[in-house]
Amino acid sequence: MSAIGKSVVLGAVLAAFAQDLWAKSPTASRLEEIYSVIRTNLTGIDREQFEKEAIRSLIRRTGGNAELVRKRPIDRGPLMEPSKVYEQSFGYLRIRNVEAGLAEAIESGVAALQPKGELGGLMLDLRFAQGRDYQAAVLAADKFLSSERTQLVVGERHLRSTATEKPISGPITVLVNSETEGAAEALAAILQRNRIGLVIGSKTAARTKAFSEFTLRDGDKLRVATGEVRFDDGSPVSVKGLSPDIPVRVNPDHERLFFSDAYATPSGRKQRRRVNEAQLVRQLRQKLNPGEKVESVAEIDAGKEVFDPVLGRALDLLKGLKSVGAGR
Repeated sequence: MSAIGKSVVLGAVLAAFAQDLWAKSPTASRLEEIYSVIRTNLTGIDREQFEKEAIRSLIRRTGGNAELVRKRPIDRGPLMEPSKVYEQSFGYLRIRNVEAGLAEAIESGVAALQPKGELGGLMLDLRFAQGRDYQAAVLAADKFLSSERTQLVVGERHLRSTATEKPISGPITVLVNSETEGAAEALAAILQRNRIGLVIGSKTAARTKAFSEFTLRDGDKLRVATGEVRFDDGSPVSVKGLSPDIPVRVNPDHERLFFSDAYATPSGRKQRRRVNEAQLVRQLRQKLNPGEKVESVAEIDAGKEVFDPVLGRALDLLKGLKSVGAGR
């Protein structure tokens, strides 16, 4: 049998085994029996390979409620992508992982945006972001908060924000989607609960869990969800997913394409330019005050057209707020 064939057979057997394990709670002897049949009939499959595949199948069956942490942690890459500026005045920070050091990365990212001029607003993109470090989520949120209070309760730990002297201010939007999970989901929830900007996108993954860690004999660690992550009043952070303040529906097949390139269109063809909030505000101001000099559409929408629906909605909102502020 070919290597591909063996892999397919082994995968099918293990999937069935995992199904049966949950249904009937078999003993370790049943695992040995299945392994013996596979080893006898399929050459080139050793015990170590079988155990690894069995463990992967079992962990997948927990639906994210268990995860194996190796002695040598996997490098997940940078916590945050380099900061960007859209439309010449709107800062953009894309977070990949909510882990230790994120608060400092956000502070550095915002500082890098300042030399490019006064920001008209900030977009914090948490789409596809994850993480299990809830302390890091609170510390990151702390950069935007000015009050000291318990933000999250994880197990027995009460994670508090501090009274930051100079929090990051100005119009802020937080971008989320169905794959915003764990500590990233908690970060969005903290910002929403403290009314730091508006959350835009689709409902989050509902995977904010308190994990207990168990050290295995070989030094690896198994994390198992043992409770909910809660706010200081005892309410869970996310049971059915965090609901955005401004929902934006995106075709799942197109979402990653937009995320990788905000200027891309699924068909590759240029789409018709939409009328956004900034243009509507401009038109209203001109109608109410015919003699007032306001920015032209070209000045408001300078640069390439953003087709990412969620990012585009955030930009529209920030441009609208900037236009209203300019008219006061």
